[in-house]
Amino acid sequence: MEIDKISGPLKNLLREKEIIARCELLLRTYEIVRTANLNDQESQEIKKLVGDKVAPGVFANILSQEPIFFDLPRLDTYTQMSGRIFHFIHTKRYSRQDFANANSKFLRSIPELKEIMCQILRDMLKKFMADAGYSLIKEGATELVFSAPKRQARCFAVTSINALDIDKFQVDPESDSIILVPSSESLEPFMQFFREKGQAAEEKGLQIWITNLEKGTLDPFIGYTTDLDIYNQFDNPRLAEMVRNNWNTNR
Repeated sequence: MEIDKISGPLKNLLREKEIIARCELLLRTYEIVRTANLNDQESQEIKKLVGDKVAPGVFANILSQEPIFFDLPRLDTYTQMSGRIFHFIHTKRYSRQDFANANSKFLRSIPELKEIMCQILRDMLKKFMADAGYSLIKEGATELVFSAPKRQARCFAVTSINALDIDKFQVDPESDSIILVPSSESLEPFMQFFREKGQAAEEKGLQIWITNLEKGTLDPFIGYTTDLDIYNQFDNPRLAEMVRNNWNTNR
């Protein structure tokens, strides 16, 4: 039954959108898993099938050669439109207009998808910080504040690195200032941000973290944490150092 709670909404989604942007499928998979409200037993059962990170596991399984959701369309073909990957089934013939319509539908969905993205980022941040030993002490429309013994962190979620304006963030010397952004299908926006604003962000005392939604992980992009409990939660804790060494054009 725990599979039905997820496969039913997924089936409805793919009936509505036979050609679907990869990023939209990923975000809506997270939302379907979140709103399924699986209890502990149901979560454990589905984790046996897709792994400990349920939403990334379900997403990967949808696109795999051995899906557990047998009644879903097989999204075994993809193309690129306007720099985005779109998945569809190869057994049905689609016209150029079908693809244009799919792209138009995606563009109209962007405001809703940004809201879903923001919720995902906040949820991932809460779990990550809890696993690092922090408690959520304040949650506002734009800011989450976490506390641990002798430490405090002010965190913000931004739905795209392109939308990040570091001048809008005031740094509190008594707290770590952390901005969470999602990864993208291209490295170029991150390379451009690093080269144009990376040094300024670091000098300001900001830490910028990246979420990889397909893997369900967080990693440092700019700035460094001095908290080992946070450091040990990162999938690749040396990523910010690697970025600085490899992308710094002033070296």
